[in-house]
Amino acid sequence: MRPTFPAQVLLALLSFVSSLLVAVVAAVLSHETGAPVAGALLYGGGAFICWMTLCVTVLTSLGLLGHHGHPRE
Repeated sequence: MRPTFPAQVLLALLSFVSSLLVAVVAAVLSHETGAPVAGALLYGGGAFICWMTLCVTVLTSLGLLGHHGHPRE
């Protein structure tokens, strides 16, 4: 059974928020180790992209995200 469209939106929002959290943690840790602010922001941006891609790929592979249509009968 495929989740409804609002459930898919909620899953995408959850992926975004978790990616944002990962990005902030990665940027702060990078800055604490001595990277300049610009480098830390780039590091956090890379972590955001990687985590968001992983989340969307896993959710799509499980059939929880994707095109919403009527089931075939």
